[in-house]
Amino acid sequence: MRLMRHIHTLTRPGLNMGAMIDVVFLLLIFFMCTTSFQPTESGLSAQLPQVGGAVREPQDYEPIWIRLAGDAETVHIVCDRRACADFDALAEELRLRRAIADIPVVLAGQDRIPFAAIVRAMDLCYEVGFSRVAFAARGD
Repeated sequence: MRLMRHIHTLTRPGLNMGAMIDVVFLLLIFFMCTTSFQPTESGLSAQLPQVGGAVREPQDYEPIWIRLAGDAETVHIVCDRRACADFDALAEELRLRRAIADIPVVLAGQDRIPFAAIVRAMDLCYEVGFSRVAFAARGD
């Protein structure tokens, strides 16, 4: 008796496109429901250019020199060879310069000047917005 062999034909494996389309549509619906289409613009930090003429780079400017002289009772403030009556006048002078660019600032104090005056001048520089403040080796 002769046994019959079953001949199996190999079929190519295929992708079940119906299930794939279902998954794609579910993902699409999920992302559409969870996405916010209107981001809050106030939370985005951006520095946009100002309208006007060309602005020079901060490297083109000479540093601002603030010299403090005097003693513990009287402090004389000079900002780039211009005398300032007090620290409020110095703050106004620095605000005017900061409107131009972030220029380096150098603080120079004499030996007899109280350290609190130098710290106050440095704080004014940071309050106005200068980020590069340095101290001179000698205050002369």
